[in-house]
Amino acid sequence: MTDPGWTLLVDPESDGLRLDRFLSTRIRRLSRARASRLEVFDLDAPDRPLKKSVSVRAGQRLWARRPVPDADATLVAPSVIYEDEAVLVLDKPAGLAVHPTASRYRSTVTHWLASRPDSAGVEPAHRIDVETSGVLLCGKGPSTVRALRRAFAEGAPRKAYLAVVEGLPAADAWTADTPLGFATDSAVRIKMGRGDKPSRTDFRVRARGRERALVEARPVTGRQHQVRVHCAMAGHPIVGDKLYGPHEALFLAHLERALTTPEVARLGHHRQALHAWRLEVTLAGRHLAFEAPCPAAFSALYGDE
Repeated sequence: MTDPGWTLLVDPESDGLRLDRFLSTRIRRLSRARASRLEVFDLDAPDRPLKKSVSVRAGQRLWARRPVPDADATLVAPSVIYEDEAVLVLDKPAGLAVHPTASRYRSTVTHWLASRPDSAGVEPAHRIDVETSGVLLCGKGPSTVRALRRAFAEGAPRKAYLAVVEGLPAADAWTADTPLGFATDSAVRIKMGRGDKPSRTDFRVRARGRERALVEARPVTGRQHQVRVHCAMAGHPIVGDKLYGPHEALFLAHLERALTTPEVARLGHHRQALHAWRLEVTLAGRHLAFEAPCPAAFSALYGDE
């Protein structure tokens, strides 16, 4: 089976369950109604899909074809910044996820890599938010991928971001060190807020407009959404940030539908104006540094008209 899907082994506790009920218990976020619409095959007799009313057997090996949520999407490919025998460095465009999600399969870096000649064994070593553009480092081969992922887990790489923020910071440089954790007062499970995990981001202003500024952010720690949260806490949310900008209701609406023109106008931009500008890492004794040029659209967001 070469299509996207799930391979499942029926455990003893599930012996005798209806197929659709078994699928809904084993695949996260899959309702029984959605499970009934999947094509499912017995890998030992894969000639035709199983009926959803059949009972599964302990030890049975099943494969469920996963619907491609973005089958009609136009893939915006990343550009290659650098490549050698050990690494592939990409400038990831906004809107391209690193890994598959519930709403993206084709629109991912991993899908692009799978379709690229000579990319066998090439894997992203870290993540960038889907709406964030910029430097993405991929390793070639299991040992390099493991080494890079270990380095990121330990916080060894040095990162620098560029962001367009609302308002004009009072100082040309400042440090945000509010400890972070998951927000307890939010309807969004992944949202971050004040917590107990030490967090630090160093900021400096790169350019000022009349109402917005371009800032450089260097996270010292690596908390989820750290740059975005620290910008919002400083009173200067990133332009276009649906979760930490005007109101999280815009983020929740975005999950369900395309935002309206007035909603995008309220955000100030169709995506968060955050760009992974520079990355430095040491690999096998080599010091590597890569940059992705700041998106041209950013200057229009803060520059005087």
